[in-house]
Amino acid sequence: RRGLASRIPGDVRDYGADLGVVTYQPEDAELQSVVVYHDQLAFVVPQSHPFTKRRQVSIKDLGQEPFVAHHVSSPYRLKVIETFKKKRVDLKMPVEMPTIDAIKKFVAMGNGVALLPAITVEREVSHKELVRVQVPELAFDRKLRLIHRREGTLSHAAEALLAVVEAQTELRRGRYAFAAER
Repeated sequence: RRGLASRIPGDVRDYGADLGVVTYQPEDAELQSVVVYHDQLAFVVPQSHPFTKRRQVSIKDLGQEPFVAHHVSSPYRLKVIETFKKKRVDLKMPVEMPTIDAIKKFVAMGNGVALLPAITVEREVSHKELVRVQVPELAFDRKLRLIHRREGTLSHAAEALLAVVEAQTELRRGRYAFAAER
């Protein structure tokens, strides 16, 4: 089931779920986190955007761009905002939307630009619905983690999923990982 990322560790700790998927390392000592995928934030623009003719742009080039953002704050959103502040570049976010799919469609229609998890825009980029442009100052490693309780037993389904993820890591390598933290 879907849930707010900030509530997932508590749900797992309190037996509301066996496993959770988050992009940050929970502070909770009762939880074990396992990095399973290394992602990045992807800066995407519509096909009609002038940036499509450039391989990369500087964060300074983004000051006049209308960013379309997710309506729920995240650690990566805060990192982006801090980076814009540190570089003294205005960050315009006139539109916030409830889902990543809505953001992708809105940007593809020419209504702004976005920073989204790279894994979520692979299809749109390969189908040329969106264009990914590199922004070196915003190249953040985004780790996807499975979390579970340290103590107690996991369900057979959760144990099986962890085994499958670990086996897939051996087959795929690259961005896939199976690295326990703490």
